[in-house]
Amino acid sequence: MMRNSIAFILGVTYLVSVGCSRKITESFEKFPKIKDEVLLYAVDSMSSQKYSYFYSKISTDYKDSTQNISFKTSIRVVADSAMNALITYASIPIINAVVTTDSMKLTNKRDKCYTLQSLNFIKESFGVAFSSKNVEELITGMPLGFDSSAKYYQEEDSRGYLLTSHRKKDIRKNERKDQKEVIQSFVLDSELKTLKETIIESPIDTAIVKIEYLTREFIDGINLPATVKISITTPRKEIQINMDYKKTRLNEVETIYFVIPEEYEECK
Repeated sequence: MMRNSIAFILGVTYLVSVGCSRKITESFEKFPKIKDEVLLYAVDSMSSQKYSYFYSKISTDYKDSTQNISFKTSIRVVADSAMNALITYASIPIINAVVTTDSMKLTNKRDKCYTLQSLNFIKESFGVAFSSKNVEELITGMPLGFDSSAKYYQEEDSRGYLLTSHRKKDIRKNERKDQKEVIQSFVLDSELKTLKETIIESPIDTAIVKIEYLTREFIDGINLPATVKISITTPRKEIQINMDYKKTRLNEVETIYFVIPEEYEECK
């Protein structure tokens, strides 16, 4: 799925151009060499972490070319099933949204309206396409769109150990293809215990997403995000999102409520 389209947020990230994102720093710290299969196993292990329920209250700063706003979001996830986001502004609930495996439902309390859409709505709004699984991965800090059956390569990088779906020498060839492939990159720390960054480039959409997990915390044996910086660059807009997680919990049963009041009309 990630080979044909870019997966991503409510989600999100890269404020540098494609050319800059591929530029190799002339001098950088060299990490001890490790075998490709060791790095691949580390990313696969992170991707395979299991949980049943997730909750966090996230303070969010959102900025694009037309607006700069801050709000709080209560996130509830039932793994592999549904995610609920309740957005409050000035302590008042404004938006209630539910993302399932094939749809997105939303109520807008301020405008007293609702939206029922397929997940294509996210691509139409942000310029990038997401599956519900991809949204879960982003929120819980797991490798976004990682496919254990696909081919990945290790490349030198100043930020840490870099595992990527395309060698640097193959990127230009990819640009010339009629069906351009999505480029995935995962950056791990020196001990191979923490996913520091996920970078996804979709040449066909001319979109770049960068997710930086700045700090993390261990909960029930899983290394979850604490602060996250997300950037998205598309032909339509540039987006920056900063997220600060509080009161995160795992594997406590979360109930998702979604009701459309009778007086609400479809959002225009």
